[in-house]
Amino acid sequence: MAKNLLPVLLVICLLHCSRGKHLLRFITFCQRNVSGEGQDDIEFDGDELLYLDPVTYQAVQRLPEFAKQWTPDPRLAEDAYVDLGTCHYNIPIAMKRDNNTPDAIASPTSLIYSKQEMELGVPNTLICFVSDFHPPEVRITWTRNGQPVDQSDVSQTQYYSNSDFSFRLSSYLDFTPQQGDIYSCSVGHISLRAPLNRFWEVEVHTDQQAVETAVCVCGVILGLIGVVTGLWFITKANKSCRA
Repeated sequence: MAKNLLPVLLVICLLHCSRGKHLLRFITFCQRNVSGEGQDDIEFDGDELLYLDPVTYQAVQRLPEFAKQWTPDPRLAEDAYVDLGTCHYNIPIAMKRDNNTPDAIASPTSLIYSKQEMELGVPNTLICFVSDFHPPEVRITWTRNGQPVDQSDVSQTQYYSNSDFSFRLSSYLDFTPQQGDIYSCSVGHISLRAPLNRFWEVEVHTDQQAVETAVCVCGVILGLIGVVTGLWFITKANKSCRA
């Protein structure tokens, strides 16, 4: 895939730490015919440390809870401005040198799961993880029982780069589980004829349900014991008659 990345130009600097155990990547990407947008971020061992906002060029740390423990280099804003400008400038040059090779297109995969163990009435977060797609534009929508959710409850990460230069991201939905609710995460992409849908149904077993299940299981076990015992007596009786 790497040799066909025409709609996206990636400028990547790789820094190998001692004995190649860790990998620090400075990644810049922009898209053909999409001016004023792009992404400039720093990743360590596949995890994003920060990204530079393409509008304000301010550094945004991926984990705000650690923001007080370290401060990004203030020169990153200027570097990001130059990197994104260079990226857009080089796209037509790269296309010309590559003889306008057709765009590489890869279909996304997706998973949906909860951030914490499910409890009825307790606020939680659903995560829709989308990966292995190219080019980077994807459209993610959430529904609850077939109806669109409130967009104020939805958030999304920046695009991350995979080792094969495909992309991945996560979408988050804050919600409060109610028994029987069905949520869906729908992913739209240029490679798909129809959206890729994943569903999540709220199923939390209550204490009464657990007791009913236990009683049912015990009944089945006792029934099997009765059948085995009956067969044993029948076999023994047949042997006695033959004797």
